[in-house]
Amino acid sequence: MFNKVNRKKLETRLVIIAIVLIIAAWFTGLQLEDANVLVSIKEQIPEIEKLEEIDNASYKIFNKENELLGYVTLESSMGYGGPLLMCVAVGLNGEIINLVVINSKETPSYLEKVMDADFLANIIGRKYDEEYAIGNGVDAVSSATYSSRAMLEASKKGNRFIASKVLGFDVPKEITHSVDFGAAEIVLILLFAVGYFAHKNTFKYKKVARWGTMLVGLFVIGFYYNQPFTLSMFNQLLLGYFPPLHSHLYWYLLLGGIFLVFTIDNKNPYCSWFCPFGAAQDCIGQVTGAKHRSVGKYKDVLKWTLRILVLLAIVVALLLRNPGVTSYEVFGTLFKLTGSNLQFAILGIVIVASMFIKRPWCNYLCPIGPVTDNFTAIRKLILNKWKSRKASA
Repeated sequence: MFNKVNRKKLETRLVIIAIVLIIAAWFTGLQLEDANVLVSIKEQIPEIEKLEEIDNASYKIFNKENELLGYVTLESSMGYGGPLLMCVAVGLNGEIINLVVINSKETPSYLEKVMDADFLANIIGRKYDEEYAIGNGVDAVSSATYSSRAMLEASKKGNRFIASKVLGFDVPKEITHSVDFGAAEIVLILLFAVGYFAHKNTFKYKKVARWGTMLVGLFVIGFYYNQPFTLSMFNQLLLGYFPPLHSHLYWYLLLGGIFLVFTIDNKNPYCSWFCPFGAAQDCIGQVTGAKHRSVGKYKDVLKWTLRILVLLAIVVALLLRNPGVTSYEVFGTLFKLTGSNLQFAILGIVIVASMFIKRPWCNYLCPIGPVTDNFTAIRKLILNKWKSRKASA
């Protein structure tokens, strides 16, 4: 049996091994990312018979009669899960004649929702000098706003690039975007503030404050905005897929707030105080009288099994350069009724289990726990090294 000191040493070594694996997966995934884009373009736009390169991302396109149809270029824009790469086909008059999603990091069910809604039909036919945006001439697909915006922005950039650099047209100057700061961001900041100050033992109304933040998290972050913290967001951070600040301020506030409070206070301000899925489990358990259930000798087995699975999920996501490819979370399945059959099955099991066990997802399945555990371990390791150097100085 390991004593306490040996256990701590082992956990420190395992954290270091995990970091090394993540770094190795990051670099390996970068080398494997190069895809055969030309084959994908010809497969998805069958009227193209031949492509003639202009530069490394733009081509002339010809039909079977060797007639010039126009030009294609590749442009990307940041979606919810990372960069979304579009092939934009532009006619000789500067209008979009076809669009193809070449590569996407979006959650498959959400991307499928956008494609099923025939969203691209709203953009095909637009000319380079038209002014349009989400909410201004084009409606986003419900529950997939980020994916819709990414497709539109990449398409517009590609259209105007060809119009300006290839066709020689005068294109309108890009509009400077203001930062989207609204109700969602205000609510998130308030939740962090309440959670940070109310979690202290000196705060009298801790229980009332916690239930207040949990219910706000459930209905506002969960059902209304559907923007909880997920493993894919953490993977996106590791991959360096940083979305534009003007449209993704919420993303920066959520991740930044969690890591800032962790760094300062070593407390998880999200999971215990306003995670919408945690709140849903608490509400079910409150009605049915769910209790904490001890797993006894299996506690360490379950903890390390989950940690290993989450590490594998992160490594695979980094190898494939796709943040959401291994995400199995069921937040969207509950709050927007979107997901695979497997996710709906997992959600059903968790809801039933929540009637008898306190937060079964959070305790045994949630990937965020192992991520925050490793962050805590790294923080402790750094602090201990700093203290030992300071003491020996």
